[in-house]
Amino acid sequence: MAKNLKLNIKNTQLAEALNIGQIKSKKIAPKTSLVDPIIEPLLLPEDEPKRVKARTKKTVNDSFLETDIISMEIPIELPVSPDVCEPIIIVPLQAETMSEKVVVETSIALQEESSVQPMLVKTTTVIPGPLPSQIKTPAAQPPAASSNVTLQPQRPHEARRGKPFSAPLQSLRHSRPTTTPVLPPPSNVIATPKLGPTGKHINDLLKPKAPEKKDPTSKTTTADNYKKPVQTSAAPSDPSKGPKKEGRKTDVPEQPGKKGKAKEFHDVKPLKKQFDGRSKQGSFSGEDSGAWRRRRPSKHHMHQEIESIIRPTLLSLRLPISIKDLAVEMKLKASQIVTKLFMQGLVMTLNDILDDETMVQLIGNEFGCAINIDTSEEERIRVTSQTIAEEITSSEPSLLQTRAPIITFMGHVDHGKTSLIDAIRKTNRAASESGSITQHIGAFCCTTATGALTILDTPGHEAFSSMRERGAQVTDIVVLVIAGDEGMRQQTIEALNQAKKAGVTIVIALNKCDKPGFNPDQAYQQLASHELVVEAWSGSTICIHCSAVTGQGIPELMEMLALQSDILELKANPKARARGTVIESQMHKGFGPCATILVQNGTLNLGDAVVFSEHFGRIKTMLSGDNESLNKAGPSTAVLITGLSGIPEAGEEFVVVKNEKEARSIAKVRHEGIRQHSFQQKKRISLDLFAEKASSSVKEARFVLKADVQGSLEALKTCLEKIRSTKIDVNIIAASVGEISESDVELAAASSAIIIGFHTQITSHAEPLVKEMGLQVHLFDIIYHAVDEVKKILADQLDTIPQDKELGEAEVIAVFKASHLGLIAGCMVLEGSLFRNSKYRVIRGKDVIWKGGINSLKRVKEDVREVKKGFECGVLLDGFKDIQVGDHIQAYEIEYLTQEL
Repeated sequence: MAKNLKLNIKNTQLAEALNIGQIKSKKIAPKTSLVDPIIEPLLLPEDEPKRVKARTKKTVNDSFLETDIISMEIPIELPVSPDVCEPIIIVPLQAETMSEKVVVETSIALQEESSVQPMLVKTTTVIPGPLPSQIKTPAAQPPAASSNVTLQPQRPHEARRGKPFSAPLQSLRHSRPTTTPVLPPPSNVIATPKLGPTGKHINDLLKPKAPEKKDPTSKTTTADNYKKPVQTSAAPSDPSKGPKKEGRKTDVPEQPGKKGKAKEFHDVKPLKKQFDGRSKQGSFSGEDSGAWRRRRPSKHHMHQEIESIIRPTLLSLRLPISIKDLAVEMKLKASQIVTKLFMQGLVMTLNDILDDETMVQLIGNEFGCAINIDTSEEERIRVTSQTIAEEITSSEPSLLQTRAPIITFMGHVDHGKTSLIDAIRKTNRAASESGSITQHIGAFCCTTATGALTILDTPGHEAFSSMRERGAQVTDIVVLVIAGDEGMRQQTIEALNQAKKAGVTIVIALNKCDKPGFNPDQAYQQLASHELVVEAWSGSTICIHCSAVTGQGIPELMEMLALQSDILELKANPKARARGTVIESQMHKGFGPCATILVQNGTLNLGDAVVFSEHFGRIKTMLSGDNESLNKAGPSTAVLITGLSGIPEAGEEFVVVKNEKEARSIAKVRHEGIRQHSFQQKKRISLDLFAEKASSSVKEARFVLKADVQGSLEALKTCLEKIRSTKIDVNIIAASVGEISESDVELAAASSAIIIGFHTQITSHAEPLVKEMGLQVHLFDIIYHAVDEVKKILADQLDTIPQDKELGEAEVIAVFKASHLGLIAGCMVLEGSLFRNSKYRVIRGKDVIWKGGINSLKRVKEDVREVKKGFECGVLLDGFKDIQVGDHIQAYEIEYLTQEL
């Protein structure tokens, strides 16, 4: 009853505010509806009631209430007279703060007589809105008795049918719950308070209610929404569509007759957040501290699982092995092994190579691991562990056959070794040698009256010592050639010692017996001093007097060689795989890498796969000493082979394997081993040595060496390294076999080196490059010419030594002063002569106080070039103004002396 009374009083006041009692006409005006202000006013039918929508505006301040649209239809009977116009005032349903504005909409409906059509006029007035406490409510007036005004809400479906809805206002069903009550007109509008029938305001009749304590979990009803202050956004317009997302709404009012639109992005004002110490943790001081915030997950300590390392207790390794690889095999850190070695007094790094079996096993015992050395791979790489002699001895006697003897001629240069070989072979090989001396080792097979022979010719120059040594290593009999007119020389003694070291049979060939100065006793005595007693002196050494020119003693020499061969019983197994030694190697322009080999056991066939130290090959061609093509080569046969992967070193052994794939694999593993071995032999440079080298004034000469064959290159390199000097060092940066190519020229230009070629030429592509870069290239055919030229080059690179040469001396006897020239020294020449272009120094007492030149030298009044001893002259010194009587002027010149190595 209280609620109904309250609503009835409010309805009465609303009717009085609209001045419905003053309306004279009793006829109900045709129904009109209020349309959207954006669309121009439309005329409605007379039977349709006018529809007025009042909508409030959302406030941002939480102290005000929030409202929604209230749809009402108020049938109003307007006066017929056109001069009577009463405004219809619809109070806005929302109030703002003091700083905001209140929108008041005034609708004026004018109704004239039946001939005048109803017209709808809408005006909008913007006035500042007061606080709710400042709003004055007008006094209620009783409605007129003759008024037929009906004020009631109408449902939407009944409005369409034109039926009024007479239910009370409290039973009005809204499309969504409203949260803001209807506010009275603002205070700045002049109005008198209207009281109720009792003469009091309605607020005086109502008793204040105590605030109800509600459960926060309970749902808010529609009636509570009128009293509850707004703290969150408005409820959705349609409950069936679910709740909307929270967000701030703009202050733009919605248009009547249209539903609220979604907020645009530019209408949303961002919150101003203040950063403080909690900002790093994701919270802000401006946020509501009571709001729920996701807790930052705590850091959980990750417990890492420690895997137990199982180290091996037994290993099988192959040597050599680096410390790093050994640590990997033993499941250790390389630093642990390095530390253990350091404690034992060995300073090594993880890249150092261990090749000692005992050391590796001791390291394993320190860490509780037994290490066995695996030799299976080493045996596979070595192919065989037997030497050539052991392999021949271990063969079945029925497979062994007599082979031709290998005879090496050795001796001093120009003692006739090659001439004797030509006399035996009936050739003229000595004429093709540069300088009439042998500079290459030769291997020939020949047939004589006594049988087949394999002859090796070695150079006699001191530079080819390694060639002679290789010849002594592979030979059966050494023929030591001595010139009868000269006797034993330095290289003869060297060859004798090499033959003794090899343990081979020595036969003495005393050559040049046709010469008048032939003296065999001298040679016998020299041989006896080296523990070789000839048969003529009741010894066991065979000595044959012979001549390469006349052929004297050649048959006797062949008989002695055949006899010694029978005594040695030289045999080999021709059915075994071929094994032998490389005599010489070279880079052929057409065939590529080539090698002259000597087969010592077995038989070498075309197509066989051979393995050298780090190279391999498949035999494509075989050529004899006479350039004849061969299909096979038996024991004691020297041939030139092609089809190799590289140039093998002279003196290396070769062996035949089953196929080329196996040969390639073995050569690759050997190459890796040689590479590791080269890393192990690195030089240790201390700080003292480095400082000494940095402070040293010794110069360095760089060379790039090129030769035709491996033996000649080795000999040239040995000769240059033997040049010793305290003033300059020889640095060979590169040495290879073949012609001088573009890469050699570029290397020499980059390192400022000099190119030395021995028995080789410059390629056509590299020759213009040499001229362009201005390099020094020296080509030689004789070994000692190359050595002499290199010595001269080294001497030219040394700095010359300046030396003063005295020319004359004069004494100053008078000093003359000239206004334009300065001081002129009048001198008497005491020694030598004074020259105008010479250098001078002034000596006062025992000190040299000035050095320089002179501007003029005059005798009487004429300029002269020279003033000799005993004559007077005038000297004008250049830039010296302190000349005094008694000073001595000396004339000298500087000479530069070339240093010697």
